[in-house]
Amino acid sequence: MEATGWDAAAALAKAITYAGTLGAAGAIFFLNYNERLLRNAQRRDIVRATVMLSAMAALASAARISLLAASMSDNLAGMLDMSFAGMILRAGEGRALAIRIVGLILCSAAMLSGRGFTRLAFLGALAAAASFAAVGHVHALKPNIIPTLLTMLHLWCGAFWLGALWPLLRAARHGADSLTASLAARFGNIALILVALLIAAGALLLYRLLGSFADLWTSDYGRLLSLKLLLVVALLFAAAVNKLRLTPRLQAGDAVAAVHLRRSIVLEMILGSLILLVTAAFTSLSGPPA
Repeated sequence: MEATGWDAAAALAKAITYAGTLGAAGAIFFLNYNERLLRNAQRRDIVRATVMLSAMAALASAARISLLAASMSDNLAGMLDMSFAGMILRAGEGRALAIRIVGLILCSAAMLSGRGFTRLAFLGALAAAASFAAVGHVHALKPNIIPTLLTMLHLWCGAFWLGALWPLLRAARHGADSLTASLAARFGNIALILVALLIAAGALLLYRLLGSFADLWTSDYGRLLSLKLLLVVALLFAAAVNKLRLTPRLQAGDAVAAVHLRRSIVLEMILGSLILLVTAAFTSLSGPPA
């Protein structure tokens, strides 16, 4: 795997785009099923942060196009070369970018207006998160309809999981322990189903994209994918500790458990960030074995 500095920068921009988009979408999902539990101040805080994440994702998306153009020309001037940018956008990135920007605008507009929040913001979140499925390695598969749908499901479930962590942490830091316990319990109950779907969709995609199990350690793509799988296992372990040990203790009134839960959520956020970074690397810098 040979990558230039421009390639690495473009992959980093993609990771930031993942974080902003999935973080905004996941926060909207979080608000939808916790709206009655949260105080007005908490909702406003999450809304403001979600709009900022949406803006960050839009800017990172645009920056990535410029960085890919610079990679094609191998010089700084390429960032402003519209011919290179046009080639990138026509290759599929344009479709993904358009879906993402429209989705993010819907999210922000609905949340800032305060009207029709649940429905419009939810639809925008679905579109923004699914935009990454509009381009990528699954489109090389024939037929690719099922792999694309599986990718969308994987993204939605990932947004629900990873995107809920930061608003849950904010609520845990600034809310009563009883509220944190209720939020964590509700999140954990829904996550049981959606994380199972995420794993199932990911496993099916893995089966379609890799030629054999040995490719996990004999190819650059497989090695990066293996690293992602190890990080996901670590994330699953941390999530299991939260659900099976810390949340029941918090519900029982254990104040110490609240401190441990906040630390565990921070750990999950770090692991989630690493997962997004590795995902951006193997989807940008390498491809499935032929």
